[in-house]
Order: sequence, then structure tokens, then C-alpha cells
Amino acid sequence: MKCEVCSAPLDPETLRCPVCGARHTLVCMGCGRVPEPGEKVCRECGEALVPGLDMTREEMATVGQKCFMPYSGDRVYKIYLGGNLDGGGHVFHNLPGYTRTPPEERVVLPSLVEGHPIYGIWNEYFCVGDEFMPALQEATYARMMSIREIVVSRGIQECFTYAFFGCAGLEVLDLPRSLKRMMNDFYDLFMDGKEVMGNGVKKTPITIRYHGTEEDWQKVAVTSRLWDYVDKGCIRMEYLGRDEG
Repeated sequence: MKCEVCSAPLDPETLRCPVCGARHTLVCMGCGRVPEPGEKVCRECGEALVPGLDMTREEMATVGQKCFMPYSGDRVYKIYLGGNLDGGGHVFHNLPGYTRTPPEERVVLPSLVEGHPIYGIWNEYFCVGDEFMPALQEATYARMMSIREIVVSRGIQECFTYAFFGCAGLEVLDLPRSLKRMMNDFYDLFMDGKEVMGNGVKKTPITIRYHGTEEDWQKVAVTSRLWDYVDKGCIRMEYLGRDEG
């Protein structure tokens, strides 16, 4: 079992990284739930249990990551990185958008917050609403050109609309086998399929590094435009085979 932040071997008892100190919690690779003590495989779907990166709210704020925790009464459900999906919840972050200056070259998105599983990555994760306006996009791209690699932690189920919008310098998108949907028009990776971004910088091809087999990937819901971009050479698929941590 390896740390998702620095790739060092995790302590098998605590699931904490002895090198960088990152905490991990077991999650189901199939449905993303946190198992009960003593479970060897997920009792609900039978899938493998793997260590996912687990951060506190304070840690997420420190690194400029924001999270939306919808609730109904006192019940928290389907936590998302990014904007409001279901409505009626609590948002915590330090400042709107991804605000580190400059952003880290490698960004690891956690799959748990304080032990609660994060379901997916949603609209306005790296950006805020106004930054979708053409007049502001150039500054948005310039701010996030430093981000070269995004790692989506094990357990996250979906990357939805505009999850990576503004990441103009992105070269590698690392996705877990737990991913079920990557449903967008890939506008967030390529502006309308063009190779030149709004800031005039020629977009380099993006490698989608998937921790599963090619057969596993065929079960992930994606739009047909993904394969259009693969054919154009804008996206390269790399299948790493099954890696259970």
C-alpha cells in the first residue's frame, strides 16, 4: 500500500505515511463506502478495500482545496469537491477557487474528508463561476498553468462537468479504478477541442493514467468526444493494470 501524496509505503497498521505524514482511510474501490471494522472486502458490493487519502477541513483549506458537504437535516450525503451539486449544504474553503500562488505542480485530490467519503469532483472545483466568462478565462489559465499533474484519490466515483476547467498546463490526469463516470464534454481539458487555449499557449497532449485495465475502462461512462480527442492525439490513454494500493 503506497501513499497517494509521495508514493512511500504506508504503515500497514495506521495507514499513515511515515515520510510525509499523510493519513489514509480504507474505502471500497467499487462503491466508495468506508467499511466497518473487520471487513476484508466490501460487504455491499464485494470489491477490494483500498487506502484513500483522508484530510481534515483545516488541511484542505491550507492547500487551497474546497469541499461541498450537502446535508438533509443532520444527515450528510454525497460530499463533493467543488461547487454545489444538490443544494442545501455547507461549503468550507479558504478563498474562492484554487488560490495558491503559484499552484502546486502536482495536486492530489483526497477521497475522504475527516473520514467521510467524497463522492466526486464537481463544477467550480478549480475555478469560481465568474472565471467561466471569456473575459476572465485568460487570467484563469495563467494562474493555473503551473499544475502539471492531478491525482484523483482512490475511492472517488465521478469527475463531472468542468471538474478540471482552467488547468491549461495539465499534462497528466491520474484516475483510480473506482471511477464510474467522467461525464463532460471535455471543455475543461480542451477548449472546444482546439489545441490552443484561451491564453494563446499551445496545449500539450494530456495523458490519462488509469489504475485499471483497458477492459475496466470500457465500463467507465464517458462521452464520445473523449475518443475523438484520443484520435486527434490530444489525449493519450495509459492503462496501469489493477493496483489495489
